[in-house]
Amino acid sequence: MVEGDLLDLTLPSLLQALTREKSTAVLRLQRGTEGGADQGTVYFREGALVHALAGEAVGDDAMYQLLGWSEGRFRLTRDADPQPRTVTAKLANFISTVDAGPSTAGPVASMDESSTDERLLHDLLTRLTRLEQDKVRLEDQQVEPGAVPALLLVATVVNSMIAVVTQRCTDSEMLPSRVLPRLAEQQPYTQLLGEDAERISVATAVGVLKTWNSTREDRQQLFQDLCRALIDVLAFYGNTAGTFFRETREREEWRATFGVFVEGLWAAVRQIQAAEPDAGKVS
Repeated sequence: MVEGDLLDLTLPSLLQALTREKSTAVLRLQRGTEGGADQGTVYFREGALVHALAGEAVGDDAMYQLLGWSEGRFRLTRDADPQPRTVTAKLANFISTVDAGPSTAGPVASMDESSTDERLLHDLLTRLTRLEQDKVRLEDQQVEPGAVPALLLVATVVNSMIAVVTQRCTDSEMLPSRVLPRLAEQQPYTQLLGEDAERISVATAVGVLKTWNSTREDRQQLFQDLCRALIDVLAFYGNTAGTFFRETREREEWRATFGVFVEGLWAAVRQIQAAEPDAGKVS
């Protein structure tokens, strides 16, 4: 049995180590005091993340909750009992690719003293894992049919990353109202994006999509061009987040993982069919 503190060995690092070692184990997590502590459990079978519990949440929902824990205690024990598969392969595979850095000696090895860069990387990867839910919704066609719902979902992803950057950076040049004109020089469709309360607004873009009277192919192209403009904004802010790191290893780990996410998001967008003008009013 191995015990430790998540401040010294973060949950993403533990998950990576168990994956690399192809462990069959159970990782028990606790956050808070004994009387009112939050409990979580993660099960691995031969290095594969198969089952997770967090309170009443199970599977993917439990993992999304647990990945938000930046403090608490963990206890790792070997577990040979078979467990049901409740964590989807997509989420398990995404978590297994998060760490692009060199491997450690295993979960029992102590990491270097917790640094600002390590905490920042944990926060960013946790946010990215949560955004993976939205990407999966696009991939699995879990949004309402048509261009508008998909465009709004992509905008939600972009605004989440904008919030991360603007909360950590007080430079007014990082506000969407300053960034959009600069990006528009390379991506003309960025001009159809707006800014509202330091967030990207797609009201104009949605209006254009709803009134676009042209061929099916032209409408599909317009939808993809608008999404490409949004993803370019996402890439700008994700790359900006990379400049917050002092150390090369954490910076490159973030950029590699973020790059995989962006490519996956674009691939998901290209599967969406923007067939007919969407009805309804958008606020």
